[in-house]
Amino acid sequence: MRWILALSSLIVAAAAQAGDPRPAGKPGHPQIDANNDGIVTREEAKAFPRLTTDFDAADANKDGQLDTAELNAHREKMRVEMRAKAEQRWTEADKDGDGALTREEAQASMPGLAERFEQFDSNSDGKIARDEMHNVRMKKRWQRPL
Repeated sequence: MRWILALSSLIVAAAAQAGDPRPAGKPGHPQIDANNDGIVTREEAKAFPRLTTDFDAADANKDGQLDTAELNAHREKMRVEMRAKAEQRWTEADKDGDGALTREEAQASMPGLAERFEQFDSNSDGKIARDEMHNVRMKKRWQRPL
């Protein structure tokens, strides 16, 4: 489950970086820049635990607020960290080193993935390759309502 959450976070971070730094937000979810002024204050960041934790590090000019450039740099840093963690987790799970996960490898390291093994094993070869993971994630992403 943490594997899927990490990858989901990575996708969200990448999507956020590609668009407006002040996303409209999802219904029922807080918006980072609550007042749409182009600046994120420490108070606005409180709704986002990771940003709250990293606020001082993200605030490059130490003015107590985050502008677009600082937010984008923070998102990129998070994206790189998440990708590295996902890569490490995949490598650790792939015990035979073939680049794909068998059901047994998934059960041992990623039980949440193992529970949905058939959903990800799109070619039914008994293994989940990285491209299969990617394709399922992208399919879900594009099926979400706008």
